[in-house]
Amino acid sequence: MKKTFLFLFSISCFHVNAAIKQIRWGSSGDPLNGLTVTWSNNGAADSIKWGYTATFEKGKFLGTKRTGYASGVSFFKYVFPAVTASTTIYYELYDSGTHAWGTQSTFTTSPPVNSTTFAFSALGDCRDYPATLTTISNLVSARKPALTLFNGDLTLLGNSSSEFDAFFTAASNFLANNLVYHAEGNHDAASPSTFSNLFDLPVTNGTNLYYAVKYGNAIFITLNTCNPGDAAQLTWLKNTLAAAAADPTIVWKIVSCHHPFFNTGSHTGDMDAYRSTIWKACDDYGVDLVFNGHDHNYQRSKPINLNASPVGTPVSLYGSATGQGRCEIISGGAGAGLYSQNSSSADAWAINTFNKNYNYVFCSVQDCKIVITAYGQTNNVIDSFTLDKTGTTGCTTGIAGVVEKFNPISVVPNPTAGMFTLHYSSELTGDAIIKIYDMNGKEVASEKITKNEKDLVYNYNLANHAKGIYTVSVIMENQKDNVVFILK
Repeated sequence: MKKTFLFLFSISCFHVNAAIKQIRWGSSGDPLNGLTVTWSNNGAADSIKWGYTATFEKGKFLGTKRTGYASGVSFFKYVFPAVTASTTIYYELYDSGTHAWGTQSTFTTSPPVNSTTFAFSALGDCRDYPATLTTISNLVSARKPALTLFNGDLTLLGNSSSEFDAFFTAASNFLANNLVYHAEGNHDAASPSTFSNLFDLPVTNGTNLYYAVKYGNAIFITLNTCNPGDAAQLTWLKNTLAAAAADPTIVWKIVSCHHPFFNTGSHTGDMDAYRSTIWKACDDYGVDLVFNGHDHNYQRSKPINLNASPVGTPVSLYGSATGQGRCEIISGGAGAGLYSQNSSSADAWAINTFNKNYNYVFCSVQDCKIVITAYGQTNNVIDSFTLDKTGTTGCTTGIAGVVEKFNPISVVPNPTAGMFTLHYSSELTGDAIIKIYDMNGKEVASEKITKNEKDLVYNYNLANHAKGIYTVSVIMENQKDNVVFILK
């Protein structure tokens, strides 16, 4: 009896001390073709067994080994054959160091590749703040997106083993349950080879730092803005967008990268030189959404199309048609210390919404509509809007929804010492509500007025408020127009 107890205890120890960790999901292609699970361990020849039932009927397979980022630790991966959509994969990993199988785990696959109804999320910039990353990433995971765009800056030091350890620990639940497509951030770029080795991603021109994935009725394009002058990448981007524009099955063109092109935060101006190259390609081919991070806050641009309107003036509608504009969303709030607005930013004209909060973005694709909602760290809604292409060329199905239109709005003078004049123009008349928010999205003033004509001129005094950056909104029926101004 005593020997039996010792034997059972030793087997239990093998499981408790198992070294397998850092399980994460990626793909060398779309979410169902090229699906890959990767894990870290100090063993020599780890394996996986899997199936669509707990019997692991698909069999046992040896993992492919490569060098990890820390001494004595390797990465193992398994590339699945084309997997069944919207189903559960049951799997166990074999630890060749302890000679024991781990516990049964599951992963839910994405909807079919031809689905026009699915969800995706976007977030970035966790750096060296693991507790907040855990909170934000778990909120994302609970919404069960088909895929996630992570817009860079996993750690503060992109070559630090201890910081990578902290990242993988903090995001362990999220990474083990979500398919993530990563973009390289400037902190990751301290060691591009290390970043490239962390995840299994599609490869373009011999690198996984930029790539494209067609899924559903969308194409997702990830760019490497840490090397924005790369001529090969720009040529590839133009060719990829041209092919997407000619593909009648692609309704949505979505770009993910790290650095914003329009920004009123701390990193304003970083990508100005590439508006004539990368951003122009997005304008030329009608990209719908551009997600990025780098600035640690949430920002949504007004519709921007530099082909149709010069720097300083947004166009009136989001969309991919001629004369319509791109929507850029900065979601850099996955944990890194938050940034305030830059009072000297030249991009104030381009920004519709600014919120200094930890955040993530969840997008529900509903055929010819995308409902986009930004959430804060308590799952509070900080922004929500809808893009709708119903009835446009190549998109005749779907349910008509609200199309957000942007009307001319300005504050004079800007900056102001307190007294300012609001200029606003729209076809709507009747009741209007003027609201003023601080940089944290807190409402500091509200007033109801009557707008009798197309043009509204309204004087306001904010001298009794703290200096800083504010947003004034005019709300009429379902229309809301914003402008950013500085109180000096």
